[in-house]
Amino acid sequence: MGGTHARCWSRLPGAQVVAIADMQAEKAQALAARIAGTSGTDGMPQVFSRAEEMLSVREIDIVSVCVPTSAHRALTEAAATAGKHILCEKPMALTLEDCDAMISAAQKAGVVFTIGQVVRHFPEYARAKALVDSGAVGAPAAVRVRRGGDFPRTDTDWYADPAHSGGVIFDLMVHDLDWLRWCFGPVTRVYARGLTERLAAGELDHIDYALLTLRHESGVISHAEGTWADPSGFATAFEIVGDGGMLEHDSRRTVTLTQALRTTESGGRSSGGGVTVPRSLLADDDDPYFRQIESFAGTVRNGTPLIVTPEEARAAAAIALAARESLRTGQAVTVEA
Repeated sequence: MGGTHARCWSRLPGAQVVAIADMQAEKAQALAARIAGTSGTDGMPQVFSRAEEMLSVREIDIVSVCVPTSAHRALTEAAATAGKHILCEKPMALTLEDCDAMISAAQKAGVVFTIGQVVRHFPEYARAKALVDSGAVGAPAAVRVRRGGDFPRTDTDWYADPAHSGGVIFDLMVHDLDWLRWCFGPVTRVYARGLTERLAAGELDHIDYALLTLRHESGVISHAEGTWADPSGFATAFEIVGDGGMLEHDSRRTVTLTQALRTTESGGRSSGGGVTVPRSLLADDDDPYFRQIESFAGTVRNGTPLIVTPEEARAAAAIALAARESLRTGQAVTVEA
């Protein structure tokens, strides 16, 4: 993900990748070599093996924090203290205490701070949000979301340790938890079943899965499924049902977003057809990660509103925490405000 951020920053007009830090210095060096000479980047970015040393570079205005989740708080606080604006990868943190400390550090330093809940920039999800807001499904009632693929692996294998990753709920499903809250309002209660606690106990080898039932303050009921146990490849899907129709997305289809209107009085069914996501949305200048960085840069430069506020990212983490507690207790859990 650090490489993705670096490549997007290097393509942004008026931006320059100044420095890259990685505990594995050879990886930072290799990324710097790929970035060198792209867009506005002048020469080879400086390379550091410690982020704290990189933060002393005066030319840096913005820092992308792309490290294991357990390290988000420390590096966000350090970047804020150094006066840098911060785009931190999701999930925000594994505890609300850490989330609050990160928000406080950014506020105290007067820097712009956001979390990379990038799904809000994906065209299918953004379009569905707009359609729901416009009344395309009437009053929403029930929602199903699914996201997953095979187990992610890295050199340090930190995903396999929920103490660092939070497991599939925090690291993967937090995308959908944020989107569900964005579309349908605050979540009050969560019931969860899954495998994360067994993964944490060492009973499972690179397998994680969770199924959540969420009750929204609005009355909407959401069902969220996340899997790191599907070797067939990464895929996403959702279904939104209301008293006026249904929206359905499946990333494995050619037409990824379809709309169906409610049954007519005569018993027939009226269809809104499909919404095809243009291939151009996969191009460099249109991919969601680039749009996320472009939007954040606009906030830093011009004061435009953040797409994701730190408080919204904290709320998604609170839902994930309640889900993990439900896994441990086997009971429905109230989401902490």
